[in-house]
Amino acid sequence: MDLNADLGEFNNDNELDVELKLLGVITSCNIACGGHTGDRSSILKIVSAASKLGVAVGPHPSYPDTEGFGRRSIEISIADLKNSLSSQITEFINIAKKQKVAVGHIKLHGQLYNDVAHSTELSEAFISVIKENDLFFNVVGPFGSETAKVCEKHGIPFVSEAFVDRRYRSNLSLVKRSDPSALIDSIEERVSQARQIAINQSVLINGKKIRLQAQTLCIHGDTPRALETAQSIKDTLESEGVNFKYYG
Repeated sequence: MDLNADLGEFNNDNELDVELKLLGVITSCNIACGGHTGDRSSILKIVSAASKLGVAVGPHPSYPDTEGFGRRSIEISIADLKNSLSSQITEFINIAKKQKVAVGHIKLHGQLYNDVAHSTELSEAFISVIKENDLFFNVVGPFGSETAKVCEKHGIPFVSEAFVDRRYRSNLSLVKRSDPSALIDSIEERVSQARQIAINQSVLINGKKIRLQAQTLCIHGDTPRALETAQSIKDTLESEGVNFKYYG
């Protein structure tokens, strides 16, 4: 099992400190590359730190929407979206290359992650960006999504992901952040959900088990007590025989 976090989203030294400490626990990270936040400096800091700790890195592109932090759908043509994604990914790869750091995966951010997961057209556009740029990435996305189906169609390796700090609906879509119940607040509940997914390949929704297979678990870097959560999940699952390693 892989344990990942969305990083490069820090706004101050305290938030950066949390992200750097998370790198000591997780096995892979997805780094913001300018769409919703992030710039050359923030990318460089996280890529460099991750490399030193042996944590795998990948770009975390978004809708070009810094104002909404990539957490809303925006009106944008397929051509413009592809251009934006290509620009974000290229920026990230260039920085990683200069640091001699391999890039093995890509994960979309926020609402784009969700929109692509439910749209064949958007999934095709996303995968075309990867193919047109001659990239060889594992694509990280939701279990059973359109993204997974399009990746299979094009022979692109797909890695199914589940969230430990977000609640799910019965169709396995995430409860919208506007809903007060969207985030799982307690570390105990987060660990419980992580265990349910990793051990039982399912998630509990209103007491009912819904099948959910995942190769990687995600903790958002900006979630309160993210570091404690990641460590607790790792300790608990390792005690039950789960081996944490990167899927690449």
